[in-house]
Amino acid sequence: MRSLITLIVISLCAGTAAEAQKQKQKKKTPSRSQTASRQPPAATPTRPRIIGSTVVIITKNGDRITGEVLDLTAYSVRLRADNLESTIALDTIASLAFGGAATPSTGVDQPVGPVRADFARDAEAALGFFQTLASSLKPGVDYTEYGRQLSELRRAGERFVTRYSSTDNPAEARVVSLIAGTMTDYTWARTIWTLKFGRSSDGTIAETDAPVVADTLVLYPDLRALAAAGNRLSVEKLLAGIWRKASEKQDRARMLIASSR
Repeated sequence: MRSLITLIVISLCAGTAAEAQKQKQKKKTPSRSQTASRQPPAATPTRPRIIGSTVVIITKNGDRITGEVLDLTAYSVRLRADNLESTIALDTIASLAFGGAATPSTGVDQPVGPVRADFARDAEAALGFFQTLASSLKPGVDYTEYGRQLSELRRAGERFVTRYSSTDNPAEARVVSLIAGTMTDYTWARTIWTLKFGRSSDGTIAETDAPVVADTLVLYPDLRALAAAGNRLSVEKLLAGIWRKASEKQDRARMLIASSR
């Protein structure tokens, strides 16, 4: 998983060396013979071509998927395999490799280098809003109060993600993706909670009630069995599962920051 985040960051931030080289060229045009003798050999491009490249993915349940990368986000990869398109959540990936065999992964976030002090400070401040919301879920939280806290959380989280989304530090990029994914979890939970009102009197919903329900089950297939209520889904259990996923991301982000200092 960390390989994917690292490659995304490299693909976004690389490429400045070539521009710097152009600016260093002399204004006076050398002769053709001088050009031939002085021109250095062309450097091998180091920026990976992510979109359109071949990727080999091994999921945590053991599935092996080889396909062409169509799109990347902070928490999923969309690819085409066997003429079919699919989206795979990063949290469900055990290992991946571009253009080669996938290597084993322990599933543990391993920092490549230390994070900056200002990054760690801002990340902890953003995570403070996440913790406030997470703590309120334990004794039970009112729907309206949840919406208010979610608005505060999103403002803090989006400021952080916007500021550090272009970081070239792999450990920082991983923290950014975890925070972005946590915001998505809490936002989807709010939307699913809204579906409960007026849908049924027993607190259940159907997978077809809204795209967010289907997207949640694609991202977290284990929640289907957890929330199953006959041929419907228990909103209460589905929310609990999503909030648990969000809490796991928060914990991993904190551990990554602590181990990268």
